[in-house]
Amino acid sequence: MKWMMIGIFCTFSLFAEKMEKRVDVLEHQMGEVGIKTPSGDYGAQLASAIFERGWVGVELFGGPLYWHAKVGGTEYVYSLASGKGKVESQSFDWDFGYRLGVGVFLPIVKWEVLGTYTHFGTHDTEGRGVIPPSLLVNLRGSFFVFNQSVTSSYDIDYDAVSIELKRSSFLGSLLGLGSSLGVKQAWIDQKQWVTYSVFQEGLTKVKDRCRFRGVGPQLGMNMNWHLFWGFSFFGEIKGALLYGDFEVKHTETPIEIKGDTHLFSPALSFAFGLNKDYPIGGAQVFISLAYEADYYWRQNQIVTMEDASWGRLKIARQVEDLTFYGVTGRLGIEF
Repeated sequence: MKWMMIGIFCTFSLFAEKMEKRVDVLEHQMGEVGIKTPSGDYGAQLASAIFERGWVGVELFGGPLYWHAKVGGTEYVYSLASGKGKVESQSFDWDFGYRLGVGVFLPIVKWEVLGTYTHFGTHDTEGRGVIPPSLLVNLRGSFFVFNQSVTSSYDIDYDAVSIELKRSSFLGSLLGLGSSLGVKQAWIDQKQWVTYSVFQEGLTKVKDRCRFRGVGPQLGMNMNWHLFWGFSFFGEIKGALLYGDFEVKHTETPIEIKGDTHLFSPALSFAFGLNKDYPIGGAQVFISLAYEADYYWRQNQIVTMEDASWGRLKIARQVEDLTFYGVTGRLGIEF
C-alpha cells in the first residue's frame, strides 16, 4: 500500500509539471494576441479590417474637375443664307478645375465640420464669315446691321466656398444616410466680347459683363451604400438660396450702360459615383469618381437697348441660367 501511494504521487507530480508547462506556453501565446481590459480582465486583441476614426477625426482631400458649361443668352449672330437662317451661340469645350477640402469630426456632438473650395474656369471663341449675298445679322448691340464676319469670345470664372455641418446615421451595416446644414458663397464672373465687321463701315465692338457675388444657406442629403471589397456607392443632393449683387455692364461705342441689382439666385447640385477605401494602420485613404451637375438660376443677366414704338430707346434686362456638369474626382485621407 505504501509503495502504491508513492507511485500515485509521482505520477501526479509528473502530470502537474506537464500541465504547468502547457499553461505557460498557452499564456505566452495568448499574450501575443491578448490585452487587458480597463477593468483588469483579460480579452482578445483582434485586428480590425474596418477603419475607426480617432477621438477627433480629421479628413483632408482634393481632386480634379472635368466639367462642361452651358449658359443661356449667348446668341450673338443670325446667319442668313439662301433664305435659310440659323442662330449662332457659344459652345464651350470641356475644361479642368479643382476642389480642395478639410473636415473635422466632433465626437461630443457627433457632427463633422466640412469646408470645401471649388474653382472652375472655361473659355470659348466662335467665328463666322460669309460671302455676299449671304448675310450675318447682329444679335448684340443697339442697331440692326448686316455684317460680313463676326467673332465672339466668352469667359466664365467660377469660385465657391462652403462650410457645412454633416451628420450620418446608419439603417444597417451596409446603408448609411446623412444630412448637412451650412453656408455657401459663390463668385461667378461672365464676360462676352463680340466684334462685327460691317460692310464698308469698319468694326463694331459689343461687350457684356455679369459679375455675381452671393451668399446664402445650404441644405443637403447624402447616401452611402457599402458594396464589397471596400467599394461603396454614394450620392448627394444640395440646395442653396444665394442672395447677392449682380454687377451688369453693357458697352458699345459710344454707349455704356450699367444695370447693377441685388437678387436671389437659387442653386441646386447633385453627384453620384463610386468610392474605394484603403485602411492603412491608424488612417484610411479613399478615392472616388462621380458625375456631378451644378445648376444656377438667373445667373447670366444682360442689359440691352430696344426700340420703343414711339421712336425712343428703352432698357431691357435678359435673365438666363447657368449649368456646370461633368466628372469629379477626389483623393483624400482621414485619421
